[in-house]
Order: sequence, then C-alpha cells, then structure tokens
Amino acid sequence: MNKKMRELLNKIRTITAEARKKQDDGDITGATELLNQVTDMKAEYNNEKLLYEAEKEGVPDDPKPANKISGFTVMAKLAIGKRLTEAENALVSGGTDGENFLVPEDVDTTIRELRKTYVSAKDLITVIPTTALSGSYTFESGAPAGLTPFEDNGDEIEEETNPTFVQKKWAIKFKGKIFPVSNILLGAEKAGLMSYLNSWFVKSAIISENKDIFAALKDGKTAKTLKGLDALKTSITADLDPSALIGGVIVTNQTGFNIMDSETDAVGRPILERDMKNPTQKLFQGLPIKVFPDAQLANVSAGKAPVFYGSLTAGAFMIDKEGLEFATSEHVFFKKNQLAMRVIEGYDVIQADTDAYCYGTLTAADPKAITTKASA
Repeated sequence: MNKKMRELLNKIRTITAEARKKQDDGDITGATELLNQVTDMKAEYNNEKLLYEAEKEGVPDDPKPANKISGFTVMAKLAIGKRLTEAENALVSGGTDGENFLVPEDVDTTIRELRKTYVSAKDLITVIPTTALSGSYTFESGAPAGLTPFEDNGDEIEEETNPTFVQKKWAIKFKGKIFPVSNILLGAEKAGLMSYLNSWFVKSAIISENKDIFAALKDGKTAKTLKGLDALKTSITADLDPSALIGGVIVTNQTGFNIMDSETDAVGRPILERDMKNPTQKLFQGLPIKVFPDAQLANVSAGKAPVFYGSLTAGAFMIDKEGLEFATSEHVFFKKNQLAMRVIEGYDVIQADTDAYCYGTLTAADPKAITTKASA
C-alpha cells in the first residue's frame, strides 16, 4: 500500500464515522451526502490500488523497432570475411567457403533501378522469370485459323489441321563479371558497392543482354532492303499484321536514326514526329523509335543500318533466372589491396512469334527520288 492509498483509507474511515453520527441524529440528508463522498473515495481507492499493482509488477517498454539489415552491409562483411549476425545471415542463401551466394533482395532491387539509367533491349521484349535451368515453349506458326464450329449434341470437336506448331527449347546460360573492389571503400558499404556494381556489372550485363537479344531477333530472318522512310512505311503497312502495331516499336542504331531524322518533306519539315507525351521521343507511323549505340547494334555495312519494327514483345522471350549470385576472393588482387568480386546472372533468349516483327537494313533515300516525290 502506498501513501495515497493510506490517506484515502483514513478519509473513508473518518467520513464513514461522521455519516453514522448524522444517521443516528436523524440527519438523513447529511448522512446521504457523506456516504456519496465515501462511494467516490472508494472508487478512487480501487483505481489507485490497480495502478499501484501495475507499477509494482512493471509495465513492459514498447519494443524498439529492429534496425533494418542492409544487404550491402552483408555483402561487404562477407567480402572481408567478417562473421554475420543471425539476422544478417538470414538475408543470404547459397554456399559457403567462397561459393556463390544469392544477392540480397535490397541489393537486387537497387541493381534493377540502376538498369533503368541505361538503354536496355530487355525492356522491349517479354521477360519470363524462372527458377528452372531448361524448358521449352510451343508457338503457332503461320496465320491463326480461328475456332472450330461444332454442335453441342455430343459430337467431337474436329481437330484443326491448318496450324503448324513449333517447339522452342531454352536452356539457362550463365554470364558473369569479375571486378576489383577497394578494401577501403568497402567501409562505405552501400555507396561503395553501388558504384562498383553500376560501373562494372550493370553496364556489362546490359551490353551482353542487348547483343544476345538482337542476335535472337535476327536469327533466320531475311533482311528487307529499305531505302529511306518511304520504303519503311510501305513495309510497315504491307508486311505486318495490324495487331503487331499495337504496342509496336522501331529499333535501330545511331546511324539508322540519323538517316531517319535527316529526311524531310516537300517543304523541308522533318518526317519524324515528336511524341507530345514524351518530348525526347520521336515517332514514325505512330511507332516510337528506340535508338541503341552503333557499338551494341552494329551496322551491316557502311551506311547500312539494322532496323527492327513491329511487336518485339511477341517476337522474343528472355527466360530470366531469378536471383543474381555473387562470390568474393581476397587472393586475386592481393598485390593491389583489392578484393575480387564476381557477380553472375543466368538467362536465355529465344524467338517467339517471328511474324510479329520485321528485320531490315536501312539506307538513306535517293535524293533524286525525294525531289521527284516532293515535286509530285
């Protein structure tokens, strides 16, 4: 019992005694008023008692929010051989003793964000994540024949003989990069590792992916000879199904874009249109033009640029193995006081609907043809 509880009990006894006296003297109203005070003080005493007992037992403090574990810290500690805490160890999976670990989720997310600062052909095709190492997809070749009519009287649906199906197999191929990381900069963890991952891995990964995607898109396609934008316009209209223009794009290199952007109409206005929703984007026939460096999408020959047009999302699939892997070694760059970090990704690229897009070689239009057309 604390001091306040004792004081309340003494007051309750005193007022109760006064109420008895008034009751005995016939002062019913006075006795009632004093008893009402006793009732209120008893309630106050009970509350004080509950508070005293709660304080005596101790009220647990609010649990402090756990500090979020950084995947960059985990990678840095693994790189320099520091022991991980139980919480940090939960962020990585994979081997031990220098074997590959999966990149922690927050690092993987950062890498995906860094990719957006580069021109990636991966954004133009369909990406299918997988945990398997191989598989296949079946595609219908030729024009779809539509559904087969039948009567709902128990008859079987006739098997369609027109469509031809092609099975495309895929197998994950692993590609990686080994790069030096300063022992000193590892102390900066996130800032340091982000810089290295961006400069060494992300750039290299996009270059390799772009090369494989363009090779898959070219595979088996006969290049259409396109002399100027008039020829490209004719091919878009005649060689592509209108459905391939929904969400379609035109992809070329710097040389090809220069050829397209240099063409003007009869009064000298550029043929290419500016996308009002995205002022930095140019359009032709309503299709956005995506430009890649000549170094990544090389010219077929001098002045002859490659160009893809149509629905590339239907034209190629990238089977992307989920999770990047990393490993480190302190021995490779020992003399330079640097660690070696290796990051690996796995994917395969296959053609899908080859009729959904076209591949051509673009050259500048004949100036005489442009003049004649303009005069007409």
